Amino acid sequence: MLRLVLLAFLCGGASSTGSHSLRYFYTSTSPNAGVPEFVALGYVDELQINYSDSDNQLIVPRQQWMAESVGPDYWQRNTQKRQGWEQTGKVAIQILQSRTNQSGGGIHNYQVMYGCELREDGSNSGFFQYGWDGNDFISLDVKRQQWVTPVPWGEITKNKWERDQGMMQRKKAYLEGTCIEWLRKYIKYAEKQLRPVAPSVSFTRLGNSNKLSCVATGFYPQSIEVTMHRDEKDGEMYSSGVRPNHDGTYQMEKRTEYDTESAKYSCKVDHSGLTEPMILFYEPKADSMVPVIVGVVIAVLVLIALAIVGVVIYRKKAGKKTGYNPAKTSDKGDSSSNSSTNATA
Repeated sequence: MLRLVLLAFLCGGASSTGSHSLRYFYTSTSPNAGVPEFVALGYVDELQINYSDSDNQLIVPRQQWMAESVGPDYWQRNTQKRQGWEQTGKVAIQILQSRTNQSGGGIHNYQVMYGCELREDGSNSGFFQYGWDGNDFISLDVKRQQWVTPVPWGEITKNKWERDQGMMQRKKAYLEGTCIEWLRKYIKYAEKQLRPVAPSVSFTRLGNSNKLSCVATGFYPQSIEVTMHRDEKDGEMYSSGVRPNHDGTYQMEKRTEYDTESAKYSCKVDHSGLTEPMILFYEPKADSMVPVIVGVVIAVLVLIALAIVGVVIYRKKAGKKTGYNPAKTSDKGDSSSNSSTNATA
């Protein structure tokens, strides 16, 4: 359940093409065997940069460039901060259980996502969002400097936090200052890893299947648009969504029905790794090459067979015209042939 909730937070906070983001995710869970009561993750764009949980306590790097670019003071300082967030999460779970009339027990989780985004045009923005059991609880409207909650029981928290103007100013200063400063550093540290990688695009069709797929793979970041067209109209009938590859890149498949008689197919791909959108047209002639090649091979074999028969007939006729008769041989002659046969038996 926690992984699904975190995935929703990740998708909701993904940065757009040409921009970069720094995001932190904290998940506090009521005691449950086999599950850490606190997990903390940090992300730059789609790269996880660090990790810690209540079992190991220490925050550790998840990228080599993180381990090489910051000193031990960074890890000690952030480990202490994460421990503070862990204690805050435990208290929050108790409070929210009471406010939502769930004090009887059960498994509950409290989540925090905060961070900032630096856009391509130089502008920036920041956010603080809180969740309870996978649903929105309360979030910060930085411009209006007020808290927003979609649930009635969140009004108590909203009123309490808005009375604390000092906390509001500290969060605003962090999002517009410290967060952006560190994001710029991380972008510099991870310049190669954050560079866009263009997708490789191809059509696939198995045998005589009536399904035609357009597959884009090996691209980074994950933001991409893939559209299949049938006779210049939208022909999509299935989408895999963006899926991760083992090497940190992504893949996506679009599929449509295939009509061999008349329809024409194309696949349009737009990604930040491309200088302009790519359009790939499907060539059905490629499917018919196999029977053509087989037909050519059969024809060649037939010609070779006819040539061999012709040579045999010619030699027979030539022997009759010269009156040539092979000499008779004795069974008691040279034994080399028999010896050869025995040797290879």
